Amino acid sequence: MHRQSAHVPPAPATTTELKVLVVGNSFSRNANFYREDLNRDNPRYKLTVAEAEIGGCSLEKHLNLASINEQNPDAAEGKPYIYNGQSVSLRDMLIAQDWDVVTIQQVSSLSDDIASYRPYAQELCNYIIKYRPKSEIVVHETWADRADNPRLSGKTQLTMYRNLVASYRTIANELGDLRIIPVGSAFQNIRNIWKFQAVPNLDLEKFKYPDLPSQQKSLCIGWSWDQGQESGEQNLLYDHHANNAGCLLGALVWRETLLGVDSRNSKFCPPEVSQETAEIIRRIAHETVANGLRP
Repeated sequence: MHRQSAHVPPAPATTTELKVLVVGNSFSRNANFYREDLNRDNPRYKLTVAEAEIGGCSLEKHLNLASINEQNPDAAEGKPYIYNGQSVSLRDMLIAQDWDVVTIQQVSSLSDDIASYRPYAQELCNYIIKYRPKSEIVVHETWADRADNPRLSGKTQLTMYRNLVASYRTIANELGDLRIIPVGSAFQNIRNIWKFQAVPNLDLEKFKYPDLPSQQKSLCIGWSWDQGQESGEQNLLYDHHANNAGCLLGALVWRETLLGVDSRNSKFCPPEVSQETAEIIRRIAHETVANGLRP
């Protein structure tokens, strides 16, 4: 008896693959969170990424760790990254493959301070060129804090955005007119549509577990409850990282910038994101990258 085999879709005739080394932190991790899902969604275009990432790591810190390794290749401190299950240095990662692209970014807390980029961005680029001269260096523009983020501390989200986008563009120009992955601008474009309303002078003492301040129309995680390990009490904490919607937006902006894939044609939608929201995210990702849409 003939048994019909399961249908296996034919492999794409050609695949455009881009090998990317990310020199970043948790924000670049957010922006690549759905990378593999989007690779499966459209297998003709593939981003292969290795991550030289440390949470909260600035340009200065990446450079200092590389310098430690240059001075003493055996020092554990100079090998803070994980690659193929091993602790490695930035030099190790740079020479590991023929990377098409190497991305750099500033830590979010310093992203709106142009002085924090100098001279570290230039020196880090020089270091990358030393070991990977044929790779294109691309700047990952991160996003401004949500309007109710306590660490804004006296400045508004709009002020932070304006200063960070000016800083990234200034540095990209100083480094040789480098390309920018405009995630921060895409975030701000959607924020202009959604109009997240921050509560001024929020009294956290009024909230009792599991109630939370309103977080509708947000691209960031924001407020959540965390149980203290010793006291057992529930503590209200703030997380400035991207939520599922923000991660999807970041991944699409990366993909369209680096691969030229029209975000509007994407079908992938995380379970936590509504189809309506995903449609807005895809449209804004495309308009930000392809049409240069700015807030």
